[in-house]
Amino acid sequence: MATVLTPNTGDWDLTTYYEERMGSAYQKDRQDFRAAIDQALQETELVRLLIQWEKLVSDSEHMNSYLLCLRSADGRDQVVAQELASLQNDCSRMRQLEVSLGEQLKELSEAQLDELLQDTRLKGLDYYLKRHRQRALWQMTGELENLAAELDVDGMSAWGRLYDQVAGRLEFQYQSADGQTLTAPMSMKVSLLEDPDPKVRKSVLEGSNRAWQGVEDVAAACLNAIAGTRLTLYKRRNIPHFLAPALFDAAIERETLDSMLGAIASRYELPRRYLRLKAKILGVKQLGFQDLSAPLPDLDHSRIAWDQAGKMLVEETRAAYPEFSKFCQESLAKQWVDWSPREGKRPGGYCTGSSRASESRIFMTYHGAFGDLMTLTHEFGHAWHSHLIYQERPLNTLYPMTLAETASTFAENLLLDALLRAPATTRELRLKLLDSRLEQAAAFLLNIPSRFLFEKRFYEERSQGEVSVDRLKELMREAQLEAYGDSLDPDQLDPYFWASKLHFYITEISFYNFPYSFGYLFSLGVYAQAQKRGEAFLPTYEKLLRATGQRTAEQCARENLEVELSQPQFWLDSLSLVEQDMRQFEELVKEVYKIS
Repeated sequence: MATVLTPNTGDWDLTTYYEERMGSAYQKDRQDFRAAIDQALQETELVRLLIQWEKLVSDSEHMNSYLLCLRSADGRDQVVAQELASLQNDCSRMRQLEVSLGEQLKELSEAQLDELLQDTRLKGLDYYLKRHRQRALWQMTGELENLAAELDVDGMSAWGRLYDQVAGRLEFQYQSADGQTLTAPMSMKVSLLEDPDPKVRKSVLEGSNRAWQGVEDVAAACLNAIAGTRLTLYKRRNIPHFLAPALFDAAIERETLDSMLGAIASRYELPRRYLRLKAKILGVKQLGFQDLSAPLPDLDHSRIAWDQAGKMLVEETRAAYPEFSKFCQESLAKQWVDWSPREGKRPGGYCTGSSRASESRIFMTYHGAFGDLMTLTHEFGHAWHSHLIYQERPLNTLYPMTLAETASTFAENLLLDALLRAPATTRELRLKLLDSRLEQAAAFLLNIPSRFLFEKRFYEERSQGEVSVDRLKELMREAQLEAYGDSLDPDQLDPYFWASKLHFYITEISFYNFPYSFGYLFSLGVYAQAQKRGEAFLPTYEKLLRATGQRTAEQCARENLEVELSQPQFWLDSLSLVEQDMRQFEELVKEVYKIS
């Protein structure tokens, strides 16, 4: 597949968003958007206001997704940065409409709400409107909410933008295997930590942390400001606990979260067992944080060319899920992925999309490692989810993060299982695939919980005042020690993880961590049913994905899987699949490395 690189745009084709980069069509949308907000602010009739609101949500999503693509492709582009800030300013005015809707909805009696929902123009919006009404109970007065929205642009959102700018420009130095001092953008860090040379990996982590140390005060100021603003607003809104908004956004109950985290904690030894065995394979007493993604020795770790990666994804998933395979093939042909490493490119990976365009775009940095192939597969799972849910009306496409990871992890399992079953797969390749799967399990069952522990304790302390750089490092180290136990060298942890992990700095949502573990284990439970029932389960699976914007996580599970998420058994059953992988891995390690 030929790829054309456009300066400041990336590898992807964005012309179906707007044919000309920020040209006349985009400018007209911006003008129409402002006018539509003005018109909606004057609207007094509730149903008409809701219809206008839905279109504004769709249009803002479309333009935000487009600008995010441009901004991620080149973090140095100040024109795009300014335009994104301008759009966020307009979107802050939408908050006034959201507040107005909330005030009107919470004043309705149950009977009046039921009557409202009978209007054919609002067909299918029962869940959305009831959720909106529930959230409105946390609103301040309309005047104060509007003030908060106006201040957000130059407040919390500005701190988030500052962090993105700093992270996008940050570079670090490390020593290559032949002793050269090299400079790399921060976006290359993850891939470089997969280097087979332990000295290179250690140099990469130390070098990247030196870079973060140079901006630690800025990162700490951003983190404190974002959290401090949230806590102030929570207090004013009479929100009972700083976790409450995250749980609401995740569409789960606290009981469900506690049940999942409790199940994970009870089985910490499972991923720790994998890390201890990996240390033996690598010939060290304990792994360091920099070794978590280290490749196993004496295996084929040759790079996978970009074109080959796409071909593998399409061909290996075709038998189990033909429609998904076809979707990936068509999306790659349409150049929906920005994949190439380059200067100025933002670190990380994500999938964004537009319900208006019924399209998605995938952002990542591809270096040819097997982990990059899995990232591509993961993000295509998100894109497939969006493809299905874009069949629903715009307000019903807004699904929570807890359910967002269902399709991404499902896609990864599809590819891995196909490769594990392939007749041509050697014993060594099978070992490599199981290592990849268990490495992922360790991330979701140890790394993500450590992030949750850190963020929860940070918010507890931030409620009493600003948290210093030194204390942030201490909290991070303590959380990593609690989750990883003795499976990592306590002298080789990552105290700057709080600074380098951009998820802590996302202003739209807090606790951008536990939904990953939730989605991982939930997806394992879904995938287990797919394995048992084969293609007959796929319609149920697609029904579940389309329902994710219209049901809580508990309801989705109850209606489609007949399980209760508030009970630990579902989570323990999902963890049993990890146990199966671990046993296969241990047997292969005995055969290949003569290690038990």
